This record gives sequence, structure tokens and C-alpha cells, in this order.
Amino acid sequence: MMEEIGLYLVLILAIVAGWLLGKFGPGKNKGASELTREIFDEYFVGLNYLLNDEPDEAIDTFIKALEVNSETVETHLALGALLRRRGKVDKAIKVHQALLARPGLNQSFTDSTRIQLAIDYIAAGLLDRAERLLNEILEEDAPAKWDALLHLMTIYQTEKEWSEAIECARQLLTNQAMRRDQSLRTAGANFCCELAELTLQTGNAIDARRQARRAFDFDRWSVRASLLLARIEQRLGNPQAVIKELQRVRQLSPEFTDELLPALSQSYAEIDKLDDYEAMLRHGLSERPTAGTVLAMARLIRDRDGDEAAIEFVSGLMQAHPSLPGLAELLGMQIPRASDDVAISMQLLKAAIERLMLKQPAYRCNHCGFEAKSLYWLCPSCQKWDQIRPLEMAKEIN
Repeated sequence: MMEEIGLYLVLILAIVAGWLLGKFGPGKNKGASELTREIFDEYFVGLNYLLNDEPDEAIDTFIKALEVNSETVETHLALGALLRRRGKVDKAIKVHQALLARPGLNQSFTDSTRIQLAIDYIAAGLLDRAERLLNEILEEDAPAKWDALLHLMTIYQTEKEWSEAIECARQLLTNQAMRRDQSLRTAGANFCCELAELTLQTGNAIDARRQARRAFDFDRWSVRASLLLARIEQRLGNPQAVIKELQRVRQLSPEFTDELLPALSQSYAEIDKLDDYEAMLRHGLSERPTAGTVLAMARLIRDRDGDEAAIEFVSGLMQAHPSLPGLAELLGMQIPRASDDVAISMQLLKAAIERLMLKQPAYRCNHCGFEAKSLYWLCPSCQKWDQIRPLEMAKEIN
């Protein structure tokens, strides 16, 4: 990292040095030559800092030496961004504020500087200042408004102002270049779901349903919206609607199947169609056997045909698809049938397996690899929406 920063600064120094030589080189007036020498003295001081692994001092020296004018604005912007990435947010703010204070800046440079300054404020946690600055750009309807909307959306997401975040996402999707941006659509759908969750907490299930359905305007394949709608319909007492939404999730993201089974079982029972539920489980076992499907099927068989039939079913599937949950379930069914001494050993083994399962992550982010025991729709590590998924393979015995 240090080498990259050093090379980057040396490159900038070389570029600006070339510009200065072109402007103040041989044939220029004496005053200009003296100015050039003074500036190059500063550059060599900065280069010395770099060689001594003191990049912060090098940056300060370079900023001091480099006059702000139309030829150097982009270099100052790059230096400000570099300072921010190095955690020197206060210095980045000063660089960008100094640029804005210069009279006669080209409008495009002014907008770029305001955007960079807003990013500085966000990095510093000064969200109200960043919001005011970005809204100024929106009010002017400048070309930079799309960047302003993106950063405003980040602010509203951070502050959990979901209605405002939804509006930012909606406006961004009116831009032809962004209309197919799936990450933007995913974010908008999740904002709708967040608002629906808050509405549901107030007890207003009807309005929460409306908010959740808005998510499909952004992303018609939203798994979270379907899961949320299933929960709302369950609260409203509509088992058929629950089944519809959960079956939709099974089609879109089969990895969620195990988590859907309790609600599916309850809903099928409410409409007296457990035969359909069993047919679904058997189809799942033939296509993609999971620990949850095995356990759900075993419980159906036990309720209908007794423990012996359930033990035989689980034992058979465990040979082809061994898993820790399946082994724990099998032990649990066999313990009451074992002698006292054997039952104690089996109980100890079952407890050890359950402790082992508790230590394993249940979810993983497909983007950054973050692992967790609970489902997050926004990854705490990479801040990406809808990238965390259940880990079925983590439960299998290797």
C-alpha cells in the first residue's frame, strides 16, 4: 500500500514538473525561472519525504508548492481524495474547501469539488453538511446531480431515512445509463422493505403490505420482499397467500428452502393440504436434498407412521447425504429406544453435535465472504445489499 501511494505521488510530481517546465522552462522570463526553482525546491523536499517513507509530510509539501489554477485543479482533487483514503479527512476537507474558495473556477470543477467535499463530510460523519452541499447541486440541476443523488442515497441509508432513500433510488433509475443497474434496483427494493418493516412494527399490516409490494417496482425478483409479504400475510391470516410467496422464494433462491419449511408446513396444514406439502418435500429430496427437508419429511412420517418408519427414513437418507442436523435428529429419535447406558452415551454425542452446530456460521456473504449466525440483508462488512445467503454445505459432515 505504501509503495502504491509513493509511486502515485511520484507520478503526480512528474506530471506537474513537466507542466512547470513547459510553462516556465528555457526562454521564459527571469522571474518565472526563479519561481520555477523555488517550486522545484519544494518538490525535491517532498520527494525526500517520500524516499524516507513519510508520505503525509510529502503530501503537505506538495500541496504547499502547487499553485491552484486551471491546470492543477484535477491534481488537487486527486490529492484530496488520496488524503481521505489515508484517513486524513480533515486535511482533505481543507484542500477541497480551498479549491471552492478560488474565484473563477470552471463550473465542472466546482461541481467535482463539491462532490469530493461532500464525500469528505460523509467520511467525517458530518452528514448534515454533506446533505446540504449535495442538495445545492440538485437544486441547480447540474450534470453532477447523478453523483449527488448517489451520495445522498448513502446518507439517507445511513440515517435510516427510508422514504428519502427510496426517492433517490427512483430518480437515479430515470437516468438511462443507470436503469439496468441491478445493485441500485436491489438497494431500492430493500429500502421499501425497511420501510415496510417499520410500518409492520406499528401494527399496520395493510400499509406494510403496500410498502413491501413497492419493492417489486425496483426488483421484481426480490427475495426479501416475498419473505416479508409471506410474514405479513401470515399475520393477516391468509395461508394461501403465504404459500404463494414462499414458493416464489423457493424458485428464486432454493438455498432458503430450509428456512421456509416451518411456515409452509403451518400454512398447508391450515388449508388441510399436507399431502401437497409432502409432495413438495419429496420433490425437493429428489432434486436437492437438504438437512431441513430431511427433518421436515421425517417429522411428517413420524406423525403419520410412527417412530420406526421415521428412523428408517432418516437412516437411509443419512447414508447418502450425511449432515450434523440429520445425525442429531436420528440420535434424538433413537435415544428413547436405547438401554440406559447406551442412551446416556447417545445423549452426550447429541449434545456435542448440537454444540458443534452452534459454532458454525449459518450465513455467508457472496461478495466478501463475511460469515454470520444471523441473516443480514445489508452485509456489515462490505455494505452490499442481498449478498448474504444461508450456508447449507456448512451443516454437512465432511
